[in-house]
Amino acid sequence: MNEKALIDSNILYYLIDTNEKEKHDKILNWFESIDSNEFVVSNQTLREFANISIKKSNLKKEQIIEFLDLFINKFGLIQDNQFDTTKAVQLSKNKKSFFDALIAATMQRNYIDTIITENTKDFVLLGIKTINPLK
Repeated sequence: MNEKALIDSNILYYLIDTNEKEKHDKILNWFESIDSNEFVVSNQTLREFANISIKKSNLKKEQIIEFLDLFINKFGLIQDNQFDTTKAVQLSKNKKSFFDALIAATMQRNYIDTIITENTKDFVLLGIKTINPLK
């Protein structure tokens, strides 16, 4: 990979979710094999990761915070802004998820055109290239 790709929240969550052992093992192997300089996370993917971790995992809040810090330190962090919010509204007019559109808008502003995700269908519809490491 020559350019950076964004890692989606579902991929981050499978790193900690041992309930889905096959997905966890695949993502853990992938995570250990990658060059972290080729990837970023966004505020939105970290928010989604934190939300699902609080709701579904058995992790203590301190552990979730440790994972958030790990992801920020291992990968770069891109942040959304007011222009991304406006662009997300435009992208989501056709009933697409606003929050996926916010990720797409933030990626576009940061010249990132690929997302690592299990949710390939929705991001392709938003004009984003996808890679699913679970396949």
